[in-house]
Amino acid sequence: MSRDGTSWFDEDPGPLVRPFVVTRGRAGRGMHELDLITLVVAVGHVAEVSTLDREYGDILRMCQARPLSIAEIAAELNLLLASVKVLVSDLISAGYLLHRSPMPTTGRPGIRLLEAVLDGVRNI
Repeated sequence: MSRDGTSWFDEDPGPLVRPFVVTRGRAGRGMHELDLITLVVAVGHVAEVSTLDREYGDILRMCQARPLSIAEIAAELNLLLASVKVLVSDLISAGYLLHRSPMPTTGRPGIRLLEAVLDGVRNI
């Protein structure tokens, strides 16, 4: 109970409670390596969605038509990126989604590329 006599649970829980509940408190452990621009696509049928939690079903429906990035899914669902990574990782592990992460960059850009960019900036 608070000092004014109201219960603590009458207060607004804030924006972090829902993501915590959606992921069941999990974050960052035992997940697939997913980047903001990792593309995911559904491999199952929409009919299989009925047995899953709402957020999982929403992700599968969104990824049915075309591949979407982790960032696009988070924006559409209005969830934190960390929460979406947990949910998508669960769906990948269960075989509902396929993912393609970007190729890692190798070293620094070449000098020719940097010179070309510099020339382009000078021409502006």
